[in-house]
Amino acid sequence: MSNYFLNSGLKRDGQLKLVPEHVRFNLTQLTPSDVGIIQFQLILAEQEQNIIELIDIHDNLGNPLIKITLKQRELLIQYLDNTYKFEIQQIILYKLYPIFISFHDEISLITNFSIQSQKLQQRFTYTSNKVGIFLGSKSNLNAFTGITRNLQIRFVRENELKMQMEGEIKIQKSILNDLNDIGQIKYKLPFSKPLQSIEELDNWKPNEEYTILPIQQLKKITRTTNQPLLVCHDMQGGYKEDIWCFGNPMRQNSYRFYYMTHCDIFVYFSHTFITIPSVPYINICHQFGTRILGTIITEGNDNTLTNQILNLKYVDKLVQICQFYKFDGYLLNIETNVENVDLFIQFIKELSDKLQQIGAILIYYDSHNAEGNLKWQSELNQDNMKYFQACNYFFSDYHWNLNKLSNTEKNVGNQRNNVFVGIDIWGRGQYGGGQFDSYIALQEIKRAQLATAIFGQAWTYETSNDSRSQFIQNDNSLWQGKNTVSLFDKHKNQWAITFNGGNGWKIIQENGEETAISSFDWCVRTYTIQLNLVSSNKGGIIQFNAKVKGTGPKFDDLYLIGIELYDRNNRCIASIDSFSTKVNKREIQFNVDSVNIADDKWREHTLSIKTTDDTQYVKFIEVGKDVEYWAGNYGTQFTGESMVYISYDSNKDLLRMLKPKTYQEFPLQTYFNNAVGEAYYIDGQKNSHYKGYYDNLNDFDYTLCYPTKKIISQDIQDNWESSINFSDSWNGSSCIKIKGDLQVHKSFLVKLYKTRIDPQGNINASINMKYFDKKILQLSLVMKFADKGLQIFKPTKILTNKGWDIAQYIILNQGKSLKSIYLKIENISQQQQAVDGLIGGLAIYDDKYTEQMKSANVDFKDPTKYIKNIQLKESITNLYDLYIQLELGELGPLLKTIRIFNDKQWIGNVRSNYAYFPELPFDGKEMFVRLQIVLNNGNHIKAESVLPYILYSDQVVRLP
Repeated sequence: MSNYFLNSGLKRDGQLKLVPEHVRFNLTQLTPSDVGIIQFQLILAEQEQNIIELIDIHDNLGNPLIKITLKQRELLIQYLDNTYKFEIQQIILYKLYPIFISFHDEISLITNFSIQSQKLQQRFTYTSNKVGIFLGSKSNLNAFTGITRNLQIRFVRENELKMQMEGEIKIQKSILNDLNDIGQIKYKLPFSKPLQSIEELDNWKPNEEYTILPIQQLKKITRTTNQPLLVCHDMQGGYKEDIWCFGNPMRQNSYRFYYMTHCDIFVYFSHTFITIPSVPYINICHQFGTRILGTIITEGNDNTLTNQILNLKYVDKLVQICQFYKFDGYLLNIETNVENVDLFIQFIKELSDKLQQIGAILIYYDSHNAEGNLKWQSELNQDNMKYFQACNYFFSDYHWNLNKLSNTEKNVGNQRNNVFVGIDIWGRGQYGGGQFDSYIALQEIKRAQLATAIFGQAWTYETSNDSRSQFIQNDNSLWQGKNTVSLFDKHKNQWAITFNGGNGWKIIQENGEETAISSFDWCVRTYTIQLNLVSSNKGGIIQFNAKVKGTGPKFDDLYLIGIELYDRNNRCIASIDSFSTKVNKREIQFNVDSVNIADDKWREHTLSIKTTDDTQYVKFIEVGKDVEYWAGNYGTQFTGESMVYISYDSNKDLLRMLKPKTYQEFPLQTYFNNAVGEAYYIDGQKNSHYKGYYDNLNDFDYTLCYPTKKIISQDIQDNWESSINFSDSWNGSSCIKIKGDLQVHKSFLVKLYKTRIDPQGNINASINMKYFDKKILQLSLVMKFADKGLQIFKPTKILTNKGWDIAQYIILNQGKSLKSIYLKIENISQQQQAVDGLIGGLAIYDDKYTEQMKSANVDFKDPTKYIKNIQLKESITNLYDLYIQLELGELGPLLKTIRIFNDKQWIGNVRSNYAYFPELPFDGKEMFVRLQIVLNNGNHIKAESVLPYILYSDQVVRLP
């Protein structure tokens, strides 16, 4: 038997890359009776919408031999000139899905140990002794977005094929047994799934023992002003990266919603019958005091499903589902004709009443007239009033105009806060046009003093071309009124070559993108614009984005990107570069010791610098050099450049009109963690995830209530800016960067929270900060209590750890209600200072919370008592899967997250009753599993101080 084994590794960037990429087989030993076998394993997220190429094999002349494509639940195998279609079962999430294909007189496919065969219409004949086979998808657009491993191409004798297939079936059976039963812990899919049919609803039963559930309770954060905000999250059909409870295994630019602080109700929407919100979204909504709703939806020309769900026997089950999964109600989105209107109204009323008994709500979506015909009214009127009255919450369709809005205002009575007027961000028939002009519709809704429902807010993400910086730029433009003007058109503008060292710059074009590759000596290129020709607004931000990667075989090439600002006399007045990341008042200077070092991955850089009234010209700079000093172009690669000018327009600032909610209980805590990135930081220490990338929506806690709130004091120019910073963090993947200019002995205040809290005892607080020189700048907490003015509190102690300062505060009981909290930054030096610092964490809590921690008897030192079951299971990849079932008890309401370590290696975080971490290394002797408890005020002890749970070799569940 000839065995050609290629290990494709574990790629998470969407591309199948094999080692080696091109293999030559000597086929002289093969006979016509030899059978070709292809084996591989894959992991793929559910409900992929694209056609995905898995493997593409050509001979050495480029003629196609075999192409394997996945189209939803159908595997297409193109063999020579014919296509063979095989239905496959749903891909199993988070586990290896084995595929075994043999080619002889017939083509046989084994998946989940079932065999499907089709007669081959054509056989491959060997015309030469040597055949080159190229493996891998040629199309970047439809490349495999999951994970492939262990690709094998083998040739066996025909009489050995039966034995090979029997062996494969045995292996696949063991994998499925692994999925179904692992000792006391049954393997469960790590996500919430919708119910797709009335049969699934009939068969649903609560089973807490084997269901992953959220742990975050709904925090007391409410709206003290009128006109609440509902956000309807309809993104690409739902159930995307948010399904992963323990971290997304696919490397991707995941979506984040940054404005939970302003959102009262978050609807998790999909076009599936009963949409159950995912566990991560339930957790993060509840930590922000936001109600999260699922969706009941029927649509299309067939109203059979509508007739079925309107059976009153389903009311109790729908309430039970809501209560079991811990979400807060439903959006009722019936978009078919209703045959029995009286029954429909009775169903709405009974479901609404019973949901209210458990603290949940039902919202009716405007889609019917009085006769039950499908007819969107786009207003509240007498045709749909009875549906509103049955549940007291109404979501108006988006196709309204000012007359319809006026009718809604007249008909709403005293329930203005319960009628949500829709804004479709995509702009489909929307008053004002939607998209970046959505503020026009919001202004009218606010004038009518009605509630707002924003639909499709992820438009900013879906139109960002898979660029995180572009997404954030879009999001800031939509929500914060930041006007963005592009300064660079790759089809029109050209870089100026200022230094062409070595063999000079090499420019290549691929898929419409230009990539510039430097050589063995310094290569420098610049692009300059005259600012007043592109924008008349002054005092805005210049932002430069670029992707950078080294060129092999040694990828650690040198590079620098930067921005320089010049006045009308062509004098450099400010600059910033990717190495120092600080604003300097001189031209950029560089040498081998003051540049960045690339690697084998595309890294996206974002630089920002604030312009002044004197700014006339802006110069963008890219510098690269090959570290190997090879002839040719093996230096740093640059691509994906974007240069924009960002200015602020308060009229377009949605957040200014919407207002944040009011916090009503301690603790107040955030790490400003975006929960996606190249690294995860723990107390300032950088950690690499064992899978190579960190993406866990469950950890998201980015809290900035007033991102466009300017200055409270009059002592500073209006140039304060906050932004997300991904290059450093205190805990998580990000923090916030604060920039501004301070005159001598002047200060400014950043509003952090609006509150309505009666503190019990003293208040304890801490701020984690970096690059705020204590000799120059002083950070204080400022609080406003009832019947008192602003009170300033300076730190009682400042600690230092990993370059971060931890300012600690003790605020004695004031005996008054706490109304608001600010951060004060003061220049205590003798000259003007440029503020450019990081805030990585904030925690504020009172003595009452401290007593709750004591009464819960939280065991930071020995958290093994919270483990109900734990098991290490051998997988077919020579790695091991770790399963943990938790029983949190009184710890649950106090918990922020649990960090899991394999001895000293951090492997992920948990905010549910189950934990699952696949493909861990095991030395065959013992594994030390550590659980680091982090409370929702940030309290924790060092991971190395935690007693481990030790799993010994004889406890490992082995493969048969």
